[in-house]
Amino acid sequence: MKKLLVCMLMLAMLGSVLFAAGSSERQPAQQQKSEMILGTAGTAGTYYVVGAAMGASVNKNSNTLNVVVQPTKGSMENLNLANANEIQLGFSNSDGVYWAATGTGIFAKSGKLNIKAVMNLYRSQAQMVTLKKSGIKTYGDLKGKKVNLGPSGQTIVEVSKSVLRAYGIDPEKDITPFYLAVDEGLGKLKDGEIDASFFVAAAPTAGVVNIASNTDTLLVDIDKAILDKLTSDFPFYGKGVISAGTYKGQDQDVNVVEMVTEIFASSKASEAAVYEFVKQALETQPQYVNAHVSIQEIQPEFASKTVTELHPGALKYYKEKGLR
Repeated sequence: MKKLLVCMLMLAMLGSVLFAAGSSERQPAQQQKSEMILGTAGTAGTYYVVGAAMGASVNKNSNTLNVVVQPTKGSMENLNLANANEIQLGFSNSDGVYWAATGTGIFAKSGKLNIKAVMNLYRSQAQMVTLKKSGIKTYGDLKGKKVNLGPSGQTIVEVSKSVLRAYGIDPEKDITPFYLAVDEGLGKLKDGEIDASFFVAAAPTAGVVNIASNTDTLLVDIDKAILDKLTSDFPFYGKGVISAGTYKGQDQDVNVVEMVTEIFASSKASEAAVYEFVKQALETQPQYVNAHVSIQEIQPEFASKTVTELHPGALKYYKEKGLR
């Protein structure tokens, strides 16, 4: 009787094992996704809106990657967090990525950061706004004026200073500098507390649209010779034009410095994960394109043409597509 019971028990156990094996073949275990943190900026800004839409699309379509979209203080914090590998991906304008990757500009003292380029996203315009009654027509007219150069600690300040220096204006001595965010700068301009305000954003920019709706404003034009010199001296600057009619009361085209917003990665980020991120971010773009008008510019050809060295994972994808 004992032998019979033992045999029955062994058969039952064998049947359970075979059943489990068969079930495993029919229903394979779900693959665990790797995780990457994407640093953006404040939740009201374009970085976060675009990053959140892109991250959601990657997560929906990828079987191997999960992107956690993290609000931050912006490009400078993103670059430093990626250098420490506390985030694996981040948003910045191309000047910040270039300086960090080469140890130049604002990173000349600290040296190179451990970051690599991943993909260009969209273009933004460097805009200097004043009131028509100010009498300011060109950047040269800003000498002796109260000028907002952009938020302290951000690469935007370096852009405004570069333009002023190209006009022979010392941004520390020849003007009274202010370091304010976009909305605060435009508010003080409207109230007459400053004479001009500088920022970098895709045009049309909501803050300027609002102030131009009930105040006579003027976009300050950059002389073409100055623009040629700036784009020659700094590879991350481009030539842009804000077309007439972009803002109320703007009756002519305005020449501006143009910047590219891009995503970069920590040098320590996984090659496979970066490859998957780029693949899904580009190939599923139609699924999130309506989240923000800037997303329309996210295209493989443009994405691949970064100024600084690409992360191996991004380079692998672009090579597969014949883009590099």
